[in-house]
Amino acid sequence: MGSRLTFLFDQSSDFFCILNKDGNIIKTNPSLREVLGYSESELIGQKASDYSHPADTKRREDLFKNLLVNKKISGHEIRMRAKNGRYYNISWSIILNPDDNLIYAIGINLTGNFNNPGNEDNIGNIQHIIQSFNEGFFIIDNNWQITSFNPAFQAITGLKSEQLENFNFRQLENLGITDKVLDEFESAFKGNLSTQLQYFNAYSNRWLRVNIYPYKDEIAVFIRDITNIKIQQLILALEKNVLELNASSLYALPQTVNELLKGIEEIFPDMICSVLEVNDAQEKLRHLAAPRLPDVYCKAIDGTAIGPKAGSCGTAAYHRSQIIVSDIETDPLWDDYRHLALPYSLQACWSTPIISSNSSQVLATFAVYYTKKRAPKPEELQMIERTANILRILIENKKTNDHVKDQNKRLQEIASISSHEIRRPVATILGLVNLFDLNAPDNPMNKEIINHIDITAKELDAVIHTIVEKTIYLKGEG
Repeated sequence: MGSRLTFLFDQSSDFFCILNKDGNIIKTNPSLREVLGYSESELIGQKASDYSHPADTKRREDLFKNLLVNKKISGHEIRMRAKNGRYYNISWSIILNPDDNLIYAIGINLTGNFNNPGNEDNIGNIQHIIQSFNEGFFIIDNNWQITSFNPAFQAITGLKSEQLENFNFRQLENLGITDKVLDEFESAFKGNLSTQLQYFNAYSNRWLRVNIYPYKDEIAVFIRDITNIKIQQLILALEKNVLELNASSLYALPQTVNELLKGIEEIFPDMICSVLEVNDAQEKLRHLAAPRLPDVYCKAIDGTAIGPKAGSCGTAAYHRSQIIVSDIETDPLWDDYRHLALPYSLQACWSTPIISSNSSQVLATFAVYYTKKRAPKPEELQMIERTANILRILIENKKTNDHVKDQNKRLQEIASISSHEIRRPVATILGLVNLFDLNAPDNPMNKEIINHIDITAKELDAVIHTIVEKTIYLKGEG
């Protein structure tokens, strides 16, 4: 490097960094080292990727792929970790020099001005930005006291501003903090390392994602409610597992449906699920699966008649439409059944008919019970509709398999009749014909032979009639 370039390299307030093609640091300028807090010897030979934020991994990998193709990239923003654990947002312009196969990077510190403690205007800007975040944000000191927070964090906790100020984070019950979550915060404090975690808040029945950023004696935390995304992921995994079970001959329909309902109840802990099959001939409901309903209750409602005022499920099957009962104690649909439900604290029941995709036939009903009076939320109705579709697939698949098995059985019966029942009388007739005395038609023996042929012919006719009946049945069923 020439003396003029070396002077520029050393004196520039911008960041300079030279890497080999594998991403190892060869040289850095003083400005970069001063901000990050590393000496030159600490940086040389290290992977540049080791200093970037874990959340930027995908972008960093895409950057190197593009660089190998285009040889030049500008305006690439990436967060770099300083020695004290703080992250700086830096915009890089990068060139891959084909002559020496080295990567030359020039960076601008986008966080430098904002982090100047003497600049009150910029501090005010930061506070304004943080307060406007949709994502919850708060800071705790090394005594676990909450020293700063934004309205989004208040919304997640459900607490007022005066309740949160200087509150001990470890005692914040509204966040449903577990020992495992506290361990992650402890590790962040002690190791001065950023981390991300997800956990289920049992207090509010919500999934939360937490990003922890330690800085000096404090921790800055971003917290987001990811319940909807997490539920979609869990439901997709459950559906995949259930469909795999359905494809296995080891699981009967009640077992497969039971696994589906157990999975739904794990995702939505307050739900108590049940599926009743419809018996068309008797117009009654029959128990199929209900992992958490009491056995006594299941037996009591097994065989319930379908009708316009038959609880939630019987009514749903009768009207072929969803029935929402938010209060079993007062709803007239439950007049004849509430004495069965209330002893088990069943206060609400929403039932959805499972209707065949090929006709208007009701195959079953899917019910969701609650131990408190309540109506469904939009996301719960979406889940119920989705589960009803899966149940329809499972039940129709079973009916199709049963139908195929029945047809195979009848085909085997026809094959048996054809190979044995027909062959025997035909062989008898042929044998009798050979005994017939053509030279003496009036021979008394011929009369006996004709009588036997007549009897055997009637037997053969009956066999043929049976085959025709079974064939007509198969044709009609097909």
